[in-house]
Amino acid sequence: MNELDKSRPELQGLCDYSASVERYLHRPVSRAQAEIWSLVLTARDVPHKILHSIYGYRIAVPSDHENLAATELEKYEHENQAWPLKFEATSWYPNAQSTFWTLLILTAVFSISFSEDWKGRLIAIGSGDVDSILHDGQWWRLVTALTLHTDPPHLLGNMMMGGLLMVWLCSLLGIGLGWGITLLSGILGNLINALVHGEAHSSIGSSTAIFGALGVIIAFQTLSARRFSLRDCAVPLGAGFALLGFLGAHGEHTDLGAHLFGFLSGLILGLLAVQLLKTSGLPSLKMDRIIGMITCFVPILAWLIAFQY
Repeated sequence: MNELDKSRPELQGLCDYSASVERYLHRPVSRAQAEIWSLVLTARDVPHKILHSIYGYRIAVPSDHENLAATELEKYEHENQAWPLKFEATSWYPNAQSTFWTLLILTAVFSISFSEDWKGRLIAIGSGDVDSILHDGQWWRLVTALTLHTDPPHLLGNMMMGGLLMVWLCSLLGIGLGWGITLLSGILGNLINALVHGEAHSSIGSSTAIFGALGVIIAFQTLSARRFSLRDCAVPLGAGFALLGFLGAHGEHTDLGAHLFGFLSGLILGLLAVQLLKTSGLPSLKMDRIIGMITCFVPILAWLIAFQY
């Protein structure tokens, strides 16, 4: 087709259609790719068959369905072009190192609540008291409660378990986004816990956010594969609930509701994040730093408001 023909709109559409059909239906691909495309076409009720030759696999459809098949596959590839997320092989170590130093700083800051001069006052104005949150509008307690702990073993236990999860999560998402979604999971978990209890309940501890991080990780593990099956979903979810039961349901002062709702909040936020990152990809380094600064600012703002109340 000459250049003059290509400039005609009605023929340009034909060129695009032919190229799309050639790309998705006539080009040999790997078995895994062919199976993924087959699932897409099955979901859209497009008749097809996987053919195998010495050159590889390809999708065969009736001639009157080629246009529809090519369109559906093109839409699928466009919607999932940033998925699975790709990480640099060297990104794990600096993220782990930064997460480690962040945990040390948080441990030092959270330890202030153990001082006899500060402990009573901080718990009075910052604990997750349900009546104060729901009836007095003291929303900052949803945040400040995450920074308070009853004693050093409580804090160290959360930091050790949280450290392992945060290194894992931040290696997936980056420092800023990893900590940001964890904090949001903790806040949402505390809110749901307050709504469920209704009154006469108070909680403190970062474990709500930590189990939120676990929920986010499970969501990513569940949906990170481009091919879905019941087993792909059930295994990570089952492992997540098993960890929740093993790590979050023991101890005299354990707030099971906070742990459960933190985990469920992280799971929901993780599922939403997966869908967003599928189309947009991971945030740039600059954006990740901005998210990180906002994440740092939120607890500081919450405590400033608490002290002014």
